[in-house]
Order: sequence, then C-alpha cells, then structure tokens
Amino acid sequence: MKSKIMMILGGYGSAGMCISRLLLQETCLNLILAGRNSIQAKNAASQLNIEFSGNRVQGMQVNAANYLELRAAFKNCDTVMVCIPITASGIGGGVVKAAFDAGINYIDINLDEDKQKLLKSLGERIKRSGRFFLTEAGLMPGLPSAMAFFAAKHLDKLKVLNYGLLERETNGSYGSTVDLMMYAADPAYIYSDGAWRKASLTASKQIDFGTELGKQTCYPVDLYELRYLPDKLGLEEIGFYAAGMNLVTDSVLLFWIISGLYKFDWGLRLGARLGLWTVKKFTKPPYTTTISVEAYGKVNNENKILRILISHENGFVATAIAAVAGVLQLLDGSIKEPGVIIMGHGVDPEHYFEDIKRLGMNVQIEQMPQD
Repeated sequence: MKSKIMMILGGYGSAGMCISRLLLQETCLNLILAGRNSIQAKNAASQLNIEFSGNRVQGMQVNAANYLELRAAFKNCDTVMVCIPITASGIGGGVVKAAFDAGINYIDINLDEDKQKLLKSLGERIKRSGRFFLTEAGLMPGLPSAMAFFAAKHLDKLKVLNYGLLERETNGSYGSTVDLMMYAADPAYIYSDGAWRKASLTASKQIDFGTELGKQTCYPVDLYELRYLPDKLGLEEIGFYAAGMNLVTDSVLLFWIISGLYKFDWGLRLGARLGLWTVKKFTKPPYTTTISVEAYGKVNNENKILRILISHENGFVATAIAAVAGVLQLLDGSIKEPGVIIMGHGVDPEHYFEDIKRLGMNVQIEQMPQD
C-alpha cells in the first residue's frame, strides 16, 4: 500500500504519540495529528517536529463524531489511523463510513462491534476499490492472532490455544479505562467441542506469566479477532483469560458492571474516573503488560507445547510497537490483497515477530514436551 500522508485520530493522546514517534522513526510518512483540541494537536505536532527532522507533522482540529468534518479532513490524507476510544462513544462506524466515502485507506487499533459489522458489510466494495482497511491492529486486539499464526508455523498440528493477559501499570488514561470497562462488561466466549460457548462469570484459569510474575488467576474475556481461528487453523479449543489490575480496581469495575451503572453516560464517566484513580493509587510493581499463549500441538508426531511470552513495561509503548509492526507490512507491500484485513491474520508472523522484538518488545519463546 502506498501512503504519503497519514492522519492519526487521537494522535496527541498517550497511544497516539507513541505510535507517531515510531512511524516517524521507521517510515517517511508525513503525519497529521487530529483531535477535538486544536491547541493540543498543534503543540504535539511541534514537539514531534523538534524530535524528528523534516517538519513532517502538523496538528489539526477534527471532531471524530462529526461525519462532515471527517470527510473534509480526510481530503488532506490518504490513510487514517484511529487511536481514540470508540467502543463507548459509538463513533467507530462513523469513521469507517467517512473513510470509505472519502476513498482513503483505514487502520484502527480498537475493539468495537458496530465497527466490525459495518466493515463486514462493506468488505467486497472495499476490496474492489483496491483500498486497505486494516482493523484490530494493536496490542489487544491485534497481537493475539499474530501469536496464533506464529505458533501454527512452529507446530505441525496446532490444537489448543490458551492465552493470558496481565496488565499491571499506573500510566493508564481515561479513554483506555472507558474501553476497559466496556470490554469487561461484554460476555466472554470459549471455543470447545466445535462451537463458541458463553463462559460463566466464575470461570477461571491459572496462567503462568514467567519467573518474576508467576501464576495469576485469570478470567475469560472475548476477542473478535480469534473468532475465525478454528476454521483457519483447525483448532479444537481457544480460551483468552485476563488477570485483574488490583483488588480495589477489580472490585470497582465488577460493581459497576453488575449494577449496570456503566450503561449510563454519567455512570460510565464516573466509573472510569474512579477506576483510573484506583489503578494509579493501588497498582504495585512490577509494572508490565504481558500477553502469553500456550499452544498445544505436535512436532514429528510428538505432543509439544509452544509457550510464548510477549511483554513491555509500558502498555502504550507496547500498543505502538504492536500496531506499527503491522503497519510496516502494509506500507512495504507485504500485505498484498486489498480489502478488510484483521491485522494478526494478514501479517507474516515471522517478520512481525522480528519487528516487534527489534522495536523493543520482550519476546520469549520456548518449546517443551507435553506431559
């Protein structure tokens, strides 16, 4: 995919700035940092232009909830990358439609059911137009399915994937906390016996996150990007499990979800602010964002386990690395077929793993006999 100017919606946010820095470091792109606050956008652009030569960044005021404003802004770029929380705001579908109507390429790093429905309905038209809509292209979502395809290359017959997620850090944002609350409220599904089945609220699994972090009690969560893996990889079982942040934050989120307060705008705002405060107040080191997977399969007819641990001490940097490694394959033509592409399904996993490690992610891979 050829791209010269990329607009980053939410480009002056925590994740957006990390992504912008990596894109400026790794590509020749010109960037437009866009968001509702013109002053913040322009100040962030000035900061990046000091850090990187070439005066390649500008700031622009854009209201992502305003379709006409988006369409007008998209005339200034050939690709938009969405780095703002979209689940709670409901703007995901609007950005997709504006990008499609404007005739530009599209990238996002967020979960959003409405967005996925619209992308599916537009899929054939996007493919015929020759454009690339790279979705679920971050750390979570994004990295887990890339890990699955990597495992499939290293095991002759991949049967089971058990994932774990541990987020323990204090540098969260209001937007990421909103997304966390909405995400935690969604029903979770586990794939077994040929079907995706709703998991109970009490289902849990002990996941090993390595020597320093040890085993943690994790609970099932849902990831859209994994839904296609059983058919693509012939899997028998998939489960994705996440550990809590800390006891206080977990209690706040659980109360807000069970009580239904998150369904009201005021309740969501209050819960997110309270949740963010508890994260910063009560989360203790070691700080990390870690995704693990134990992949069960065969090598030379012997049962094996491939264990992968990918981590970084800063979740926003980890998100940026995971996203930019996927975008690099889009820009260099490694992803050849246009259309709607779930990032972890479309990248070359070996090349992707090389890039995330080169860009600063801690990657541990171990193959062992299955008892």
